[in-house]
Amino acid sequence: MKPLKKTSSTEILQVRLTELEERAAEREIHIHYDMLEAAGLKLKDGVCKINGEYHIFIDKRKPTTEKIDILEDCLNHLLQEDIT
Repeated sequence: MKPLKKTSSTEILQVRLTELEERAAEREIHIHYDMLEAAGLKLKDGVCKINGEYHIFIDKRKPTTEKIDILEDCLNHLLQEDIT
């Protein structure tokens, strides 16, 4: 019998991030990982609606835990909008 492979916390976080990305894709929400800076200004992560489609912008330099938090917040916000 083979010993069970230990799953690292990094792998667990990456799986969670992928799940959230798939959840967004199912709802046709686009996710963009970019460097959110313009003319020396740091831009804020978040969601916006462009031509009727939702887009979530996240700074690609953020750690995975923060990306997960931002995606969860944005998706929850959009789901609440759909309900009301």
